[in-house]
Amino acid sequence: MLNFETGRRLLKRFKNNEDGNIALTFAVSTVAVIGCMGAAMDYSTLSNAEARSQSIADQTALSAAVFVKTYGRQPKPAVGTEDGESSESNTPQSDEGYLDKRFRTYTANELGYKFKGWVIGGAENVDVEISYDDINKEARVRVAGKTKPTFMQIFGNKDLEFAAQATAKYADYDLYDPASVLMVLDNSGSMSFDDKPRFYDALDLQWKDEEDVRPRIEALIEHSKNFYTKLFAMVGNQENDNKKVLRTGMLAYNSNNLSARSVAMNWSIQSSVNSLNNMVASGGTNSAPSLATARSWMAGEDKNHENMHGEKPLKFVVFMSDGLNTTGGSTWIEEEGTGQWYGQRCIRYRRNGSCRKYDYDTVESEDKPNFGFNWQEGKWVSSANLNSLTDCAAMKNEGVKVYTIGFALSEGWYDTNEYFGYEAYEYIDTETRDKAYSFLTQCASEPETFLTAENAEELEEAFERIGNDVATEIIRLSN
Repeated sequence: MLNFETGRRLLKRFKNNEDGNIALTFAVSTVAVIGCMGAAMDYSTLSNAEARSQSIADQTALSAAVFVKTYGRQPKPAVGTEDGESSESNTPQSDEGYLDKRFRTYTANELGYKFKGWVIGGAENVDVEISYDDINKEARVRVAGKTKPTFMQIFGNKDLEFAAQATAKYADYDLYDPASVLMVLDNSGSMSFDDKPRFYDALDLQWKDEEDVRPRIEALIEHSKNFYTKLFAMVGNQENDNKKVLRTGMLAYNSNNLSARSVAMNWSIQSSVNSLNNMVASGGTNSAPSLATARSWMAGEDKNHENMHGEKPLKFVVFMSDGLNTTGGSTWIEEEGTGQWYGQRCIRYRRNGSCRKYDYDTVESEDKPNFGFNWQEGKWVSSANLNSLTDCAAMKNEGVKVYTIGFALSEGWYDTNEYFGYEAYEYIDTETRDKAYSFLTQCASEPETFLTAENAEELEEAFERIGNDVATEIIRLSN
């Protein structure tokens, strides 16, 4: 009782106290919280830059090592001379490969990479140094730049440095696992739309296009070619039987498989590159037929590799889509708690009031309907989604690593580039985006193999990330 009374008096004193201690404490705490949030944001920016740099360093070192392994020498410089005198060139990258840093330090931009706005000066201000060590038989790459902090500037830090390094052994480099890589690419009509939504300019009071906007199909063709080109750099033309280790293919689809634009699995990477030029945006979207074909092709890859070199391959499928399936019908599935019921109800009555004909119908009700027959609670789902996910699950169970990419699905209005024959705009809302992301996440082998690409630049990054993953699984890379 004494403790209770003491506590009550303390609470009363706390309530009546007007000295301002609480306000002061709150103010100090708020500054601390804001400081932590600002520091976290700066750290996140720095971490993103470092992760991007590491990806570039790994890929560049690997490409350099592959060149030396293939040709038995370092690439010849296109810029600079051995005595240190430099010469200008419109092609800073050698036609044969990557140059030694003794002759030139590249920028990430010159090597075709991009950085987002949080890096000071963008990709043009990120240095890429490449060197060769013939004693240790390795190619070394260092990528470095600076990010612009927000909160840390208060403490005098105008920039935060980031760097990444990678080393690839070209003497010991070897393909240690054969592989099969198949790309499944969306060619539906929406792929003719721009890759970025329009924005409203409050000063000019009008809607405008973002900078560097481009049709999605153009970006897909370009970055898919780059993906295949990097695979080619790993294995070459594979003309000799004892060098045939990588099989590739490409499936283009809209409402069905597009056979004329697709390439069955084979030993020639160039055949897929050539077929990419035939891709155009048209029709609806149904991924089920293409993923069924992908499953069938992947199932036969073990035998194709074993017949060539006696080994089972690693298998990869890269599935890219810019939205939901729009064709293929719907399928009813049972599920509790949906408030939707599917069953038979009377659709035609006799004069005496009895039912003349029953037919199936869907009704919304919290409880099971008290008329008709055979009611089931559940929901209608896209048959294309259901069948696609069935084949994705089967491929994963059969050892295929499935990557998925959701492309150009930011909320907003998109210019259709007169796809319908006249100027028009299509809107993507958050519900559509979330449904598409959910579908692609379920199809992917794991959460890390589902990638989002909100525009062409991010699509390039997604293909680079997947290419790096594939390379590190089939090529030795010492870091």
